[in-house]
Amino acid sequence: MSNKLAISGGTPVRNTQTHPWQPWPMNTAEEWESKIEPLLRDVYLSGNEGLGGSMIPRFCEQYAEYTGTNYAIFMPHGTDSISAALSAALDLDGFSIGGEIIVPNYTFVATASAVLDCRCTVTFVDICPETFTIDPNAVEEAITPETVAILPVHLGGHPADMVTLGEIAQRHNLKIIEDCAQAHGAEFQAKKVGSLSHVGAFSFQSSKNLTSGEGGMVTTNDKDIHDRVCAFMNVGRAPGGARWEYPRLGWNYRPSEYLAAILSVRMELLEAQTDLRNRNANYLSTALETIAGITPPKLAPWVTKHGYHLYCMKYDSDGFNGKTRQEFVSALSAEGIPCSIGYRSPLSQEPGMAHIGEKYPQLIRTMPCPNTELVCNESVWLFQNMLLGSESDMNLVVDAIAKIHRAWN
Repeated sequence: MSNKLAISGGTPVRNTQTHPWQPWPMNTAEEWESKIEPLLRDVYLSGNEGLGGSMIPRFCEQYAEYTGTNYAIFMPHGTDSISAALSAALDLDGFSIGGEIIVPNYTFVATASAVLDCRCTVTFVDICPETFTIDPNAVEEAITPETVAILPVHLGGHPADMVTLGEIAQRHNLKIIEDCAQAHGAEFQAKKVGSLSHVGAFSFQSSKNLTSGEGGMVTTNDKDIHDRVCAFMNVGRAPGGARWEYPRLGWNYRPSEYLAAILSVRMELLEAQTDLRNRNANYLSTALETIAGITPPKLAPWVTKHGYHLYCMKYDSDGFNGKTRQEFVSALSAEGIPCSIGYRSPLSQEPGMAHIGEKYPQLIRTMPCPNTELVCNESVWLFQNMLLGSESDMNLVVDAIAKIHRAWN
């Protein structure tokens, strides 16, 4: 292997033109012909492509069984799922001020925008620097008389500390809504995320570990929450109620039967794919521990299975002779290893959120977040599809990082 970096004109460790990474989703003609096409044909010929169809109820039962919950309600998007879960857990009508929700400051924008959409206020708090998930100590410090709920994010697929958060919630009479958008298949003490609180919200957006391009799911063990989510999604109707009766005011967030058909097939592979991601991530972490300047993801003791939507490393420029993280990401990408710096700044500082905070200061409160700022400056992400490769693929990731390390030291 040439020691000259690809970014400087050398040969890349992996030629992605001849050896591309595993595409996502993993579509095949055989799966289309044997599984997907027959189901879509059934939906098409049934005449029930949405309301009244059988594919959505079947998929909801499948997902509830998988997550170990009593109920699962299919939604059009992950953002809608958070809004519905939040509204149902707090019994909001969408018109009065809903109270303060505590949110980690290291997350995708939808976690907070869904809160604001429900006419709740956001309090951003810090994360744990090892897990990238919400810090329970920061949560407790942020609680005020206006606080009504905690919205932990299982960032990258790593479950948050749900036991400690549950104890805090119980002491202060708060609801917990899990953002599971990046954590399909993840387990906390052998229990699937989405079953660990009052209600969970999932996303099936195109990058997610289970995808139909767009889509979402709300999971819960609480019948009242289930019924309120159904009303939120289906113009206020009660589950099993009459079509022209509206016991609550709701909206139209009904999803498509076609998406449920696709997801029901892909669900069959989710657990095996999650296990493969965990094996490859563990192999990769063991190998990367020997390279100064790279800190592989750290798993908390409660994690019995990581979701690995993201493989979140930390980069220390001191181990690479002072080269910046952006220089490292550019060099690694040139070697044929796709990667990203992830969230560039705490969400509270992103222009859109900062603008709302300045214009409507009563809506957003930000606690000190030194760990979030540190992680934003050090993180390097690899993506879930890469972890579906072979052991030799993982070795190429290690080889590329080691090559960069040698070249800069």
